[in-house]
Amino acid sequence: MLRFDRPVTRVLMICRGSAKHGLGHVIRSRTVAAELATRSRVKLVVIGDTHAEPLLTGQNFPSLIVKDDREVASELVAFAPDIVIFDLLELEAELLNSILESRFTVSLSPIFSAMLEVDMVFHRTRYLDEGLSASSFRGSLRCGLEYAIVRRQCIRIESDEYEANAFGKPLAVAISMGGGDASNKTLQLLTALRSVEVPLLLWVLLGEAYTHSYDALVDCVKRDSRHEIILAKTGDSMWRIMRQCAVAILAGGTVTYEAAFAGLPSINTFEERGHLFLVRELVEKGVCLNAGFPFDDAVDVAIAQLRQLESSRSQLVEMHHRCRELVGNDAAERIANEIIAQFWEKSDNCEASLEQSL
Repeated sequence: MLRFDRPVTRVLMICRGSAKHGLGHVIRSRTVAAELATRSRVKLVVIGDTHAEPLLTGQNFPSLIVKDDREVASELVAFAPDIVIFDLLELEAELLNSILESRFTVSLSPIFSAMLEVDMVFHRTRYLDEGLSASSFRGSLRCGLEYAIVRRQCIRIESDEYEANAFGKPLAVAISMGGGDASNKTLQLLTALRSVEVPLLLWVLLGEAYTHSYDALVDCVKRDSRHEIILAKTGDSMWRIMRQCAVAILAGGTVTYEAAFAGLPSINTFEERGHLFLVRELVEKGVCLNAGFPFDDAVDVAIAQLRQLESSRSQLVEMHHRCRELVGNDAAERIANEIIAQFWEKSDNCEASLEQSL
């Protein structure tokens, strides 16, 4: 239980977001930071480039974009946080070790080089990376769908609205390969979808950090006379578009869990085997499909899956109904409360141990 007679905690959040690394970590960190800001003093530091800026405007906490890991060190000294929260895959070793030795640390990322060493780990599914078990973690592991963070702009699709989408012609399909899509999977997927014989309405969502040539996408659209294709540069507004669709083709990241919350079935592609565990639970629950890896091969599987769903619209409706109440929108609040409570519990234990030693 949270106590209200405590001093305000200082929380520094460190994430990575750029055209190269995508913006999923920024979106997740931002959502938790907004909750923590109502009970702590929070600052979010993004290691990356200016593509993250639109996601940081109008927030209830200060933020800063730095170019590299070394610039984080000065922010650490200046802000003097009680708690440091990581949402990235890795951090420069010397800086990381100094933080682990001196601060209460938390990881929000399902893949992080130091997740076994931090004080708390929040993980959006009960499945862990291969070779890991709950006993592998030095700190507290909190895992399960109740910790799947959903941005505030994502809203549930009502069943009558979804059924109209599912049985509409042509089938409306959203394509989102992430905020950065460094390898331009969007173009590869869009090109491959030209082989689908049945007309489709393709909403191609390009994130804030998409830096590839739009001309190549436009040329692909011009050469496709069967499908209706709409290119849309989106950020948080993506869910105003996706709620009009019947299925989404995704990259197996944070948006897959948002889709499960919203009630939108998805087909997920991957670049490597080590990331499959990220959606395993959702696949088992019957709310999304796994097209596999590597991406070149996954594209063909995804198209086959899309053909099947297009010819069996009732399957889409069943997947939509399975989404109901599977993922909530209170994970950020739950995580914020548990971080603060665990920090003070550890602080109290340390003080008690010190008094006993004296």
